Amino acid sequence: MARSLVGTRIRERRRNRRMTQTALAAAAGISPSYLNLIEHNRRGIAGRTLQAIAAELDTDVAALSDDADFVLINRLTEAAKMDHSNSAEIERIEEFVGRYPGWARLLLQVSELSQQQREKLRALTDRMTHDPFLSETMHQILSNITAIRSTAGILDSMSDIPPALQQKFLANLRSESQRLSATAEAMVDFFDTPTEEAATSAANTPEAQEFWSARGYYLPKLEAGETTIENLLENTGSQAATNSQVLRQSLERYERIANTLPVDVFIQSAKDTNFDALKLSQTLKVPVGSILYRLAHLPPEPGFPLFGLLECDMSGAVLFRKEIPEFALPQYSSACPLWPIYRAFGRPYQALQSVLEMPTGGRLLTYAYAESAGPDRYDLPGLLRSTMVFTSDPQAFPATRSIQPPILAGVHCSVCPRKACAARRIDYILA
Repeated sequence: MARSLVGTRIRERRRNRRMTQTALAAAAGISPSYLNLIEHNRRGIAGRTLQAIAAELDTDVAALSDDADFVLINRLTEAAKMDHSNSAEIERIEEFVGRYPGWARLLLQVSELSQQQREKLRALTDRMTHDPFLSETMHQILSNITAIRSTAGILDSMSDIPPALQQKFLANLRSESQRLSATAEAMVDFFDTPTEEAATSAANTPEAQEFWSARGYYLPKLEAGETTIENLLENTGSQAATNSQVLRQSLERYERIANTLPVDVFIQSAKDTNFDALKLSQTLKVPVGSILYRLAHLPPEPGFPLFGLLECDMSGAVLFRKEIPEFALPQYSSACPLWPIYRAFGRPYQALQSVLEMPTGGRLLTYAYAESAGPDRYDLPGLLRSTMVFTSDPQAFPATRSIQPPILAGVHCSVCPRKACAARRIDYILA
């Protein structure tokens, strides 16, 4: 888990206001020496002292808290992992974010834009290399060109062609030219149309991610019937978000599940069952997948664990994510193959409860469940979507904790020090 950066933020804001430690300490009612320890992140701070310092610095307590930056830190760490030159000082990302949050956000935007362009290029390269339409089109173009050259060669080299035969050759020449033109136009249309993968990753997913993250993955007015999905989309302030089908679909799903599982009833039932997803499903007579989604879309509730969420399809592509401070999710690269979200595909419609032990020693309780994501068919197996919720809050763990041994997992091979792991795919870059 990232160390607290509250002190770093206080120091930077104090310096920007050209205020001395002595003056700020006096305003907060503490000693300058104690403020010095706070600013160097050697002492914690909360309550009235934090409120007094925030007021004196003319800022909000939320702007100084750690929750404001943990997603930014996680995403910058992920961006640094994507840099194969390994030149980024990963161990100093927290300090960088704490001291220069504006520059950190700008750097993240540039990094994400670069990654989106790489995804588009990779998708286009794959189309050019493997797409059967392109292969067939190139074959057709070469056939048309060969026929045109052959016909034109005959007309050019023979001066005594009978008029009727000459007209036949000219008709063939015109026909092949028309086919060549139509084939070329089809190829142009092919490259002008973005692939579904590129369109989703580059346009829709970031808007949906930003929308939910900014609202804490909870929409009280929508649940209370005080607003509509259309109003939420129109008031996003972003045309891309307003037009995002991925965001619209996630809102429609949220509304359906919220109507089925009212927040007050669900929270009480969750506490009564010790946050057990399978028991909640049986008690409320609702599918496990809906229970997992609801666990990650609740208001901040005293005594209720904070759950993160990850969903993916059968290709491993991430459909939805919600991070928690203790568990960073890879933004672009693949995750640890030992996570139960992948194992659930082999056991659809069976709730999997697991405990993950991370390399840092921290433990996560996880529930994973794979279910159908589309209509069933006779000729093909149904498409599956796998969902995993996770929390590090001890109160959510089973009472005995010895139901099964923990899974020794990580986040991604490149930042996991478990060198003897049988699931390792690439080397540990921080060695």
